Amino acid sequence: MKVINIKSRKLVSMLVVALFMISFAGLAVSQESQGTEVEKVTGIISAISPDTGRVRIKDASGRGITLTAGSGVDLKDFSVGDQVVVEHTRDMVIKSITKQ
Repeated sequence: MKVINIKSRKLVSMLVVALFMISFAGLAVSQESQGTEVEKVTGIISAISPDTGRVRIKDASGRGITLTAGSGVDLKDFSVGDQVVVEHTRDMVIKSITKQ
């Protein structure tokens, strides 16, 4: 009777630990994927400041969006009037910018 009781306690303990680990793994994946969603905008640069890393893009409908350059994104080769394609995060951080 004690042997069965000890085995079942070990089994229950292992299951609890496994479920606990799985719940944290899901949380980590969820947080990681939230910031990495990328949106694409095509438009014309209406204002740019390479020093601060900020750029304003107007799309075909005239809607403006202000973005900040992410690490590794250099704005020095861009100027007002350039037609560009920009990929950015929901946090409005530019991941890539290319002239069209």
